[in-house]
Amino acid sequence: MAKTYNPSSFQASLPEQQKIWVQSVHKNINGNLDLGTPTGQQAHDASVNAGVFTKFDKGNGSGILVRVAANGLANTGAAYNWPSSGSLTINHGLGRQPIGFHVVDNDKTVNVFRTAAPTATHITVQPTDPTASVTLYIF
Repeated sequence: MAKTYNPSSFQASLPEQQKIWVQSVHKNINGNLDLGTPTGQQAHDASVNAGVFTKFDKGNGSGILVRVAANGLANTGAAYNWPSSGSLTINHGLGRQPIGFHVVDNDKTVNVFRTAAPTATHITVQPTDPTASVTLYIF
């Protein structure tokens, strides 16, 4: 990601309120944005998901991270598991209809797609392979 131009070189020519705003934007864009903070992870075992983060606190972005474990996989600490077939409804808690989601981690090749229109409280998704574990960023 590109860095912003440091406002310290021209801040003397800015009104005080604008200077504060420009400094805030510069600070946030240059390393102070986070999508979420990990708060739990799967045990360090011999599996492909050993040590993978499974629980998250909301960051200062406008979305949430959610771990969905593979169907039949137990004791992962993930908030959800894929059903053996069909869709999974996730309570996202954004308080608004999400724009969409990204798969930010997966343990095997898998696509995840929406199966219903999202609402202010839920998004319904389905994987092409329910034996895959994924982390979704819903925004």
